[in-house]
Amino acid sequence: MIAASYSRKSHVTRNVTERSVQEQDAMSLKAAQKNSWDLTPSRMYRDNNISASRYSKEERPDWERLQKVLETEPVDVLIMYETSRAWRKLYEWAALVELCADSKVLIHITADGRTYDPNEDSDWSALMEGGFDSEKESRKIRKRVKRAIDANKSQGKPHGRPPYGYETRIDPEDLKKKIRVRIPEQAKIVKEIITRVAKSIPIASIVKDLNERGIVIPSVARGAKPNKRSKDVVLWSPPMIRWICNNIAYIGKVEFEGKLIDATWPPIVDDEDFEEIFWKANNLLKDPERKTTIPARNKYLLSALGDCGECNATLRRRGGSDLESYTCLDKGCVTMRMEWVDTFISELVCNKLAEKDVMAQIFARDDKHLYAEQEALNAELQVALDARAKRELSLRAYMQEEKIILARLEEIQRLIKPAMIPKTVEDLTKDAQGNLKTIRSRWAKLEIPAKKDVIRTLFESIKIMKSSTTKKVRTDEQIEESLRERVKIKWAHE
Repeated sequence: MIAASYSRKSHVTRNVTERSVQEQDAMSLKAAQKNSWDLTPSRMYRDNNISASRYSKEERPDWERLQKVLETEPVDVLIMYETSRAWRKLYEWAALVELCADSKVLIHITADGRTYDPNEDSDWSALMEGGFDSEKESRKIRKRVKRAIDANKSQGKPHGRPPYGYETRIDPEDLKKKIRVRIPEQAKIVKEIITRVAKSIPIASIVKDLNERGIVIPSVARGAKPNKRSKDVVLWSPPMIRWICNNIAYIGKVEFEGKLIDATWPPIVDDEDFEEIFWKANNLLKDPERKTTIPARNKYLLSALGDCGECNATLRRRGGSDLESYTCLDKGCVTMRMEWVDTFISELVCNKLAEKDVMAQIFARDDKHLYAEQEALNAELQVALDARAKRELSLRAYMQEEKIILARLEEIQRLIKPAMIPKTVEDLTKDAQGNLKTIRSRWAKLEIPAKKDVIRTLFESIKIMKSSTTKKVRTDEQIEESLRERVKIKWAHE
């Protein structure tokens, strides 16, 4: 029989009962030898120092490869130390069991000294109960760890390794105490990154600049050795920028029970307005509509922002002549001169920002109902888990309930974000006192990415409709009339 094995160990732990990857591999080889199974090194998959908990966001590359092997290659038996080596998410463990059942793959658990056939009802039930027990244990572990973290957070104390820009030192006033202090050179870089993001400068531009200047990345600055696959060239990347802009440690805060409390360490800089700048950068990066993968989206004002009024496809630039136009991405349903549309939208923006109390109109919001629903769903999930532990809820019913609740919780987390005025909008209106000429002048100086952030903030939708006439538009009056007829806008928060 052809065998494959999977070994995994979480991050370095004091739990002496948890087997190392090497020990798990040895147990798999022993089981294969005892049962005369063919287990070669090429079919031994392992992920070291990676958690399988539902709370972990780390990828497990060998686990992904093993799943593909089970789907496409002849394997008769899968060997693991225990069910928790695979998944501590019950519905995903169930998917593995079903995959093995469909592929007629046996599952051997070395900790049990037993081989299970997922196509046998009793074995299937035992495997699923094992998966349930693993998830339950994962929750217990998380509670213990969370208790220790919360104890520190409630007092604003640091927990874990200090972020880039800080280091841990012995308190000169109390040699038994450790404190977190700034590293001046790194603190300047952190301030620069957050300030530039708040000004809507594209992350790609920031990354390129940091790399060209030879600024050392956070992990190497902390003493980590470059990855072998990187060939000693370790560069800044967009995820590093986002991580810095999302880390509230840089404003001297700790989040505890949904509230921000003052930390025992200082903000990364002493500037009075830095916390406000941090939240503006944070808010910009959390806006899902701002994410782009096509460079051209940051070159033209309405590309990837406006839509076709006929088929709802995204607008794109149409070139090929001196007169650039916006056109429908899919079918080319509509086409309109880019210069006209950009001028029209720009004028709408400037006039809107010149209105009295415009900020109060745009940014009024209330997320209390979302927080209430989030709390209720978490309580509902705990009730389901307790009911399952008491055998009051079937395994299948629990898995279905869990999947639905987790999906909604992820959606709520995306919806909840700070009601923050983007720095670009603030810069346009600051001290302008509604002066349209001043706002127009500032708007003209903005780069396209910054202008696009303002448009995302002010508009819910911008659509270009088909023309109702075949007559050519020539005069300024005809252009104005055509724009008002064909460019349909919907303001946000109206």
